[in-house]
Amino acid sequence: MKDNDELDDLIDAWVDGEISQADAGRLSDRLRANEEARERFLQVTDLHACLVVDESVWSRLEVVESSGKANFTPKLMAIAAGLVGLLALSFLIKKPHDPTFATMKESHAAFWESGDLPTANRSRLGQGTLRLAEGLATIKFDSGAEVILEAPATLVLVDAMRCELTGGTAVSDIPESALGFRIKTPSADVVDYGTRFAVSVYEETGETHTQVIEGKVQVEYAKSGKVVELNTGQRNRVLGETMGEATEGGDQEYRTIPIKPLDHGPSWTLLKPVKDAYTGRVMGHESDILLYIKNGIHDENVNRTSYIGFDLAEIDQTRIEEAELLLYFAPTGWGLASHVPDATFSVYGLTGDVPNWDESILHGRFPGEPVPVHLGSFTIPQGVQKGRFGIRSEALADFLRERSPSEVTLQVVRDTMETESSGLVHGFASRRHPILPAPTLAIRETSL
Repeated sequence: MKDNDELDDLIDAWVDGEISQADAGRLSDRLRANEEARERFLQVTDLHACLVVDESVWSRLEVVESSGKANFTPKLMAIAAGLVGLLALSFLIKKPHDPTFATMKESHAAFWESGDLPTANRSRLGQGTLRLAEGLATIKFDSGAEVILEAPATLVLVDAMRCELTGGTAVSDIPESALGFRIKTPSADVVDYGTRFAVSVYEETGETHTQVIEGKVQVEYAKSGKVVELNTGQRNRVLGETMGEATEGGDQEYRTIPIKPLDHGPSWTLLKPVKDAYTGRVMGHESDILLYIKNGIHDENVNRTSYIGFDLAEIDQTRIEEAELLLYFAPTGWGLASHVPDATFSVYGLTGDVPNWDESILHGRFPGEPVPVHLGSFTIPQGVQKGRFGIRSEALADFLRERSPSEVTLQVVRDTMETESSGLVHGFASRRHPILPAPTLAIRETSL
């Protein structure tokens, strides 16, 4: 009975032209799934069309009735039936069903895999699946909710108030008009009560990580009925039968994607580092295979700088003609890509007091008082977390030619600061990475 009452309320709202986008989606779902609902819809709309037939027709009918002639003439009945049909048709034409409820607002460095929805900016979106392989994409729902997908990610659009994240990360910004917006994952339902939050789903394990940037959300675990409320700065993890409690701080894990190395050809010597490490390690966030780089907006203690040591003993430094540093970036799984714009990185060569540093203990600040010399910069677009980047410059070649002894140290920093806390931690492969190439110093010497 409750379902029938709800259906009648939805149909009445549609007939009166006062139905919301969310309710229109629910009505559409009911009509698509249930034949009895469709019959009820036709009954109500036909009745409405009859009630709004031109008043002059009913006036003529009343005149006939008042004259004592109870039976209507065939001609008058045909006119009335025709008007009913025309008005019903015009009503349906006036209110066509629009299957879309969202817009592809914008994307950055986006590469899409197979899906069944359009991906061009400003495209209208209805029910279907988006698969983002690289970059960022912002979906604006008609309810006002905005969801930023961070690759790799798969999102299923359901209606203006619901979507399903089956893999990857979605950062949501929910205004008052969309309170109650729901993101379903394989292991939980995340319901927003304002304002911004991030959800990550790891397809390998099926676990769901939720982090509240600002406001409040509820994480619901359907199997047990347990609900955990998260407020600003809190996080939660759902894995298998385990529903974690609310805890403080971010919580994301390492992910990476293989990248093929570059072949410079026989005239180049490719050197691998003899040591590499990064400073600013955070307990519980360490990595032995990635070198982290971060420029935080609040706490300098969480900033990270990477150092790479090369030995030029096999190179005749006086004959160095050209040099290039190659770094192979990979997702760290820490922080949100949407909180860091296009990021500029700088490479420095350390001169002056440069001690023989030990990579196994380089966790705090770099020892000694070295003087950094800028050798070049490169930019990684927002949303890009993997690929080959680096510098090829005369300044780098000059620095290598002039170093004595043969061991040199390069420093890599991110000049671009995050726009909000919990911004992305960039990372590139260390010499211990099991898949990706180590940092590579490519040197071309003049021929004899």
